[in-house]
Amino acid sequence: MRVTVLGRLSVAGPDGQVVPTDGLPRRARQVLCVLAARHDRPQSKDALADAVWGEELPGNHVAALEHYISLIRRTLQPGRPTAESFIVTRAGGYLFATARADLDLAELRTAVRGADEHAAGTPGRLALRQRILDLAEDLPFGDDEYAEWADGPRAEVRQALLLALCELAGDAVEVDPARALRLAGEAVALDRFAETPYRLAMRAAAGLGRTDDALRWYDRCQQALDEELGVPPSVETAHLRAEIVARRGQGPAARPARPAAAPPRLFLGRRTELELLLADSAPAVVHLVGPIGAGKSALLSELVRRAPERVGLGRGPGAGATDTLRLTWLRSALEGLGAASTARAAVEAAMGAQRGLSVAELTAVADALRAVDRPVLAVDDATDLDADSVTELGWLRDHCPGLRLALAYPYPSALAGRPLANLGADLVLRLEPLTQAELAPVDGGWTATGGVPALVGVVDAPTPVAASVAMHVARVRARALPPSAWEILRLCATVGPLAVGEVRELTALALPEVLSGVDQLVHAHLLTEDLDGRVALRAELIRAAIDAQVSAAHRAHLVERRDAVRARAAGGPVPEARTPVPSRRRRSTPTERWNTNSRR
Repeated sequence: MRVTVLGRLSVAGPDGQVVPTDGLPRRARQVLCVLAARHDRPQSKDALADAVWGEELPGNHVAALEHYISLIRRTLQPGRPTAESFIVTRAGGYLFATARADLDLAELRTAVRGADEHAAGTPGRLALRQRILDLAEDLPFGDDEYAEWADGPRAEVRQALLLALCELAGDAVEVDPARALRLAGEAVALDRFAETPYRLAMRAAAGLGRTDDALRWYDRCQQALDEELGVPPSVETAHLRAEIVARRGQGPAARPARPAAAPPRLFLGRRTELELLLADSAPAVVHLVGPIGAGKSALLSELVRRAPERVGLGRGPGAGATDTLRLTWLRSALEGLGAASTARAAVEAAMGAQRGLSVAELTAVADALRAVDRPVLAVDDATDLDADSVTELGWLRDHCPGLRLALAYPYPSALAGRPLANLGADLVLRLEPLTQAELAPVDGGWTATGGVPALVGVVDAPTPVAASVAMHVARVRARALPPSAWEILRLCATVGPLAVGEVRELTALALPEVLSGVDQLVHAHLLTEDLDGRVALRAELIRAAIDAQVSAAHRAHLVERRDAVRARAAGGPVPEARTPVPSRRRRSTPTERWNTNSRR
C-alpha cells in the first residue's frame, strides 16, 4: 500500500489500484493525515484530538477518534485484520507504520537525511536532492491548506525543496546555465526572501550573456527585501551585482565552438498582422495582446527578420526594475537599427546616471530614427514601462513623422492603472491561435498544439521538454482564473471529453460556476467545445502534460466515477470498478473533432 500526502491525499493498494478516500469523512481524512505527518511516532488520542479539532472538541473525542480509526482501517484495508493494519495501536494511541505502508513524506525525509550525509557537490548528494524534487511536486496536505498541524511539515518540505533547488542550480550554473536559471527561478518562487536563489539566477543569466536579466534578478531581490523586511541585499549580493555591471558589454564567457547555425526555422501564419505592421499606412500605435504562448515575441522577431533595416526591437524592463534597467528597451532597439553612436551614447548616459532622457538626448534619438525609412519601434513585454518611458515614447512619436510603435503585452486589462494606458492605441490586435491550415507544414501540429504557437516549436522535442513547456503555458494561462477552472481542466485532461452536466457531477461545482469556468478556459484557448457542448483539451501536448501528473490509481478512480455518471444518466446499471489504466498516458482523442472554435 502507498499513501501520498505531498499534494492532495491519495491511497493506492499493493497492486496500484486506487483506494478511494472520498467516502471517508473529512475528520477521518484529517486523522490519517496527522498520523502521516507524524509517522512512526505514537500519537496519544489527546494529541490527535487537539490537532484535528483544536478548541472545538466534540463531547467524547476519544470515542470519535476510535470510530474514525476503525473507519480508516476498514476503508483502506478491507478484510485486513486490525493487527496487520498500517495504523498501529500503540501505548493507548496510534501510529502510522511506514514498515507496513509506503509514505511519500517518509521517503522525502529519508532522502533529506541521506543527502546531508554526503559531501557537498558529490554525485550521491545531488542525486538525492533530485529525488526530493521528484517526490515533492507540491507541498503536503493540499486538502487542509489552513490546518495548523500541517504548518510544520509544510515548512520542512519547503526548506528541503529550497535546498535541493539551490544545490542543483549551483551545480549547473557553469555547465548548464539555462537549467540553473530555471531551478533558481523555482527557488525564488518558493521563498522570495532568500538571497541565495537570486544570486544563482544572476550568475546563470550572466553566464547566458543576458546581463540585463541578471540585473533584473537583483532588482527583484532588492524590492522583496525592502518592501517586506526593510533591509537591503547583503554585501555578497551587492558585490555580485557590481561584478556583473563591470562586465556589461563584454558578452558571455567563451564557450566551446558550436556547429554552424541552422537555417531560420519556419514561421507559420500571422501574414495579416505582419503586412499591417509593415504597411505604409500602418497605425501609429499598435498594441499586440494575447496570453502567454500566443506568439507575441515570435511575431516581433519575425518582423525584425523581414525588415531589419526598419524595425528596432527592445524588451520592457519588467516589474520592479530600477532606473539602471529602465531604458534597456530603447538601447536594444537602437542597436538593432544600427543607430548613430550619438543616440546610443545619449541613452547610455541616462542609464548610467539613472535618470530620464533630457530634451537634447531625446532629440539625438529622434534624429537617429528619422534617418530610417518608416521606422518601427517595437517593445516586447511592455506592461511595466514606467511613466518616464511612456512620456519618452510619446515625445518620439510626436517628433518623428512616420515612426510606428508596436507594443506587446498579455491583456488590455493588464494596463489598468499603469502608465502605458496613457499612451493610447490606434489598433489593438489580439493574437488568435494558428489555424489548422497554417499548421499544415508541421506533421501532427494541429492535434498536438491546438494552434497555440508556443507549442509548435516543441512538437518534435523530447517528451520532458515538450511537457514542461506545455505545463508552463497551461499554468500561466490559468493563473488568473478561479481555482475551479483548473479543476475542470485537470478533470478533462484525465478522463477525456465531458458534457457540462458531467463536469458538474464530477466536480460537485454549481452549474453557473462550471459554465463560467468553461467559458474562461475556452477564451484562454485551453479548452475547446463541440456543438453539443462537450468540452475537451484543445492541445494534446497540454492534455498529456496535465494527465502525466495524475497517478494511475487516481485516474482509474475518476474514470469509474465518469462511467457511473454516464450510466445513471442513461438509466443503465452502474459499471463495476475496473482495473486501473497501467500507463500514465491515455490514448489521445483526435483533437480535430474538438477544435471547432479555432476561428472564434
